[in-house]
Amino acid sequence: MAFSTQRARVADELFRGIRHGRYPGGSKLPSERRLALEFEVSRPVVREALGMLSSLGLVEIQVGRGAFVTEKDVAAQSQEVQRSLTDIDLVREVLEVGALQLARRRGVSAEGEATVREALDRLEKTVEAGQELSESDHALHRAFMQATGSESLIRLWDEHTAEIDQIVQIDPKGHVMDRDDLERHRLLARGMLGGDVDAAVEVCQFLHEAYRDFLRRLLG
Repeated sequence: MAFSTQRARVADELFRGIRHGRYPGGSKLPSERRLALEFEVSRPVVREALGMLSSLGLVEIQVGRGAFVTEKDVAAQSQEVQRSLTDIDLVREVLEVGALQLARRRGVSAEGEATVREALDRLEKTVEAGQELSESDHALHRAFMQATGSESLIRLWDEHTAEIDQIVQIDPKGHVMDRDDLERHRLLARGMLGGDVDAAVEVCQFLHEAYRDFLRRLLG
């Protein structure tokens, strides 16, 4: 299967190796250098792929020793993780769509507009510079909550910060963003600022369904 990033491809291949017994529970995975040569990628890509598997609870990374396969039922663990992450992502989608609908009904204050514009500008600069963007991406989505002026919505978002960060760690696009996805985030921002809310909702649903499809292909 084809994934959109190298780290997702490497993570998928390693997961298959764990699931099919090539790397049994308790065993040490090959070094980053060997894996980089095997998959013809850089060591940072391997490191990110191992980080994804660590977030899934399938690999334990021990500083100075390497990465070890955890002693778990891989099939049961992967199904549990898929259910958990899918549930979290559905909640996130509900919050974001709700924020768009609330902004349409209530409007957004000048302060809220400034917050969204500032966060979008930060994201655009991060993408342009090719830098790690998980923090700026999260900041933009939180700015959507802030723009509604609803303390309850902001609180609900903040209560799920740890789970949302886990989604970003496993998302194949959680650390990079192509031009198409950047434009989708711009459309989301425009929806919050009085633009086409229906189009923004459609984009929001598309992005979340794409992520859930990734989970199904990786863990199914």
